[in-house]
Amino acid sequence: MEARNYYSGRNIRRKAKRDLAFYLRHTCRIIMGVLFIFSAYVKMVDPFGFALKIEEYFISFGMDFFTPASMFCAYCAILAEFVIGWALLLNIQMRITSWVLLLFLIFFTLLTFWLAYALDIIDIINRIFNTHFEIFVVTDCGCFGDFVKLTNHQTFYKNILFLIPTLIIFSQRKNYNDQHWYYISQWLPIGLAVLFALFAMTHCLRHEPWHDFRPWKTGNFIAAETYSVAPEMEFVFLYRNNTDGSIQELTVDQLSEIADDSTANADFELNYTFEKRKEKIIKEGINARLADFTITDAVQKTDIKNLIINNPDYHFLIFLRDLAPLTPRKLSSTLQLIEECKQNNLEYTIITGTSPDIADSLKLELGLDEDIYYCDMTPMKTAIRNSPGVIMLKNGYVMDKWAYRDIPSVESILKNMDKYNHQYRKYIKNTPPILPDGINMSEEEEEEDTPMEEEETDMTE
Repeated sequence: MEARNYYSGRNIRRKAKRDLAFYLRHTCRIIMGVLFIFSAYVKMVDPFGFALKIEEYFISFGMDFFTPASMFCAYCAILAEFVIGWALLLNIQMRITSWVLLLFLIFFTLLTFWLAYALDIIDIINRIFNTHFEIFVVTDCGCFGDFVKLTNHQTFYKNILFLIPTLIIFSQRKNYNDQHWYYISQWLPIGLAVLFALFAMTHCLRHEPWHDFRPWKTGNFIAAETYSVAPEMEFVFLYRNNTDGSIQELTVDQLSEIADDSTANADFELNYTFEKRKEKIIKEGINARLADFTITDAVQKTDIKNLIINNPDYHFLIFLRDLAPLTPRKLSSTLQLIEECKQNNLEYTIITGTSPDIADSLKLELGLDEDIYYCDMTPMKTAIRNSPGVIMLKNGYVMDKWAYRDIPSVESILKNMDKYNHQYRKYIKNTPPILPDGINMSEEEEEEDTPMEEEETDMTE
């Protein structure tokens, strides 16, 4: 009886241990599966953006010749990550999946270690060998696309953290239920995952992303993202005390006060020696998140972006990023929009990133009489992924955006104007038009409108 109780107690303890391992390995499997699916999805809806990030990687490692393959690499990386996550979540072929997961995470852990500490390593090498090596390091790994921005150190620590459940999954890989590949529950989910990923990436590449995580997303108050204020500066004069060697900073007003007092001036000239003059920041400026976005006139070199973005009327920004490869088929919908805007007195601005010579030749070829403005290609790629592409603005808000395949007719836009007006009121309510320095644009508009209303009343009387 005692022996039976002894063995039954030991079996209970073994079962408890087995249950603990069971819950641990499946919890880790689900966590890593959800993480991989989420990470793949936020890049899947914007493969163009992830391809740009891969281009940065190639350039930083001196592999510029691989940049034409960046889109193919983006497709492969996103597809692999999504399939790994799907297989983890559905407990499919865990012996193979655990190996792929481990190798995948080890590779990116080593990569992010280099990104996090490359500059420190190069600095140590330069100090030891008295060299002057300089390298370019990608500042954002792009793990979560534009949804979450992590520093290189945060990314490395994140990978170290997720190595823990990965190692648990790998060590427990033989304890997961395993089935042969001919089971429909094995290959069908993987096949569907591959088809969904390919469809999503291709659709979002040809059109605009389903979910836009960039500053130019629909409904965003883009005027706040492009708003800059220069810092307030003043000159200060540094004087050294002849007795104790201390440095005193004096402004122009303080020096004027000393000069007006003959006794203080004589004492100051006797005890202080001028060192130098420097600029001092009185009030910090505001550096726009989209500081590199401009709408520049080629002749006068003036940036009119604030005038365009803050236009109270509906305004179309037409992006022709690179004019050289544009075909008549790609341009047809854009040219039709321009013609219809002329007929309906709607405002629009054409922006390109190519040289004025190419722009002038295109204008002659197409018979355009509009001015073409200029911007660097990088911020244009941030604004809209397709070229040509159109963004509709109103009073600082992004109202809508279209790839060239989806540009609607002006007639359909005018038919939906009530809907756009309703959305505009909704955007103001959800995101008030407040600039980074606290200025409320709606209050300024009210102040500007009041004198006009009073003037109209006086004229009526």
